[in-house]
Amino acid sequence: MNHNACWIQIDAKEQTRFLLKCFKLKIPIYETKTTNEFLYLKINEEDYAKVKKFWFVKVKKCGVTGFKKLKEVLYFHRVFLFCGLVGIILLFFLSHIMVSVQVIHSSKNIRDVVKNSLKEKGIRKNSWRKSYQEIEQIKDSILEEYPDLLEWLEIEIKGMNYIVRVEERKKETIEKEKTSCHIVAKKDGLVKEMIFDKGEARVKVNDSVKKGDILISGIITKDNEEKGIVCASGEVFGEVWYTISVSVPMKYQIKERTGKKRWNLRFRNLYYDNLLLKSRIESFEEERKSIVNIFGNELFFVTQYEVKNIEKSYSEEEALEKALNEGISKLQSTFGEKDKILAKKVLKKEVNNSTMNVEIFVAVEENIGQEQEFVKE
Repeated sequence: MNHNACWIQIDAKEQTRFLLKCFKLKIPIYETKTTNEFLYLKINEEDYAKVKKFWFVKVKKCGVTGFKKLKEVLYFHRVFLFCGLVGIILLFFLSHIMVSVQVIHSSKNIRDVVKNSLKEKGIRKNSWRKSYQEIEQIKDSILEEYPDLLEWLEIEIKGMNYIVRVEERKKETIEKEKTSCHIVAKKDGLVKEMIFDKGEARVKVNDSVKKGDILISGIITKDNEEKGIVCASGEVFGEVWYTISVSVPMKYQIKERTGKKRWNLRFRNLYYDNLLLKSRIESFEEERKSIVNIFGNELFFVTQYEVKNIEKSYSEEEALEKALNEGISKLQSTFGEKDKILAKKVLKKEVNNSTMNVEIFVAVEENIGQEQEFVKE
């Protein structure tokens, strides 16, 4: 049987004459089907041209079989098959691309060291996924590279992400125990409170002290005789005074939306962050909504709101309040946990060239003691 066969359709009234003609021309017929009106015959593809010439009957091809049929089916479903093939390739590609590397450790220094080492060895964002053997080799290589820094390292694959857990090697540090030290004043102040468990107090509450004065001595005495030497420990809180100078411009600008808006697209990755279409608004604020993010390449739908700069002026009261807030905030950034403001007062204010200059007095209660070792002669 010829595998390149086809089905033909003829008028059922002419079937006898047609069959006799085929027999005479030695045209093989492999299969037949009949209906009230038509006769369907399966013949070789190359015999179709011969029967097409029969003058007494109309011959119509109505289907093919074999390899040609397979070709027709494939061609008919070409879009579906192409999409399926692309999907399989894309799925394979996506399943082997790692989009992030997350190093888990509390120390930024440890995280940076491990990230840089991983990057050098090919474990980086948007890279091809490493095999189990490659990951084990990289892990061992990093541990060998930093034997004094890293105790343990594990690289785990979760979806399209590397999760790296690290344990720092603990170093045994033996601190030399201090045997002789005072608590001295690190700045001028008025003693408000003293808390200590070792040493001998040399000042009392409400005493004025200067920078360098001994507050708690490491030399223990009794009846004016030295009885022992310790490393004094404790806290001495004192009232300290500061004068702060702050300048605040009387005029400032704010951005206000006009109500006009436009839409755009923004593309962003590690090296590029720009609008795809030319903006028709000169000054604007934008709100973004992510559309798609593939391997760190992200496309956003952007709404641009037109804004204009509006100049405003502070009143003297508003400018003074702003100066006080800025000055106090700057001072508080240097505070310890227990430090607190006792009082504040404006010493001087003046407006010059649209700028208010303010001088502020602030009284602060803070720990004024610091440890200082000494050698007994």
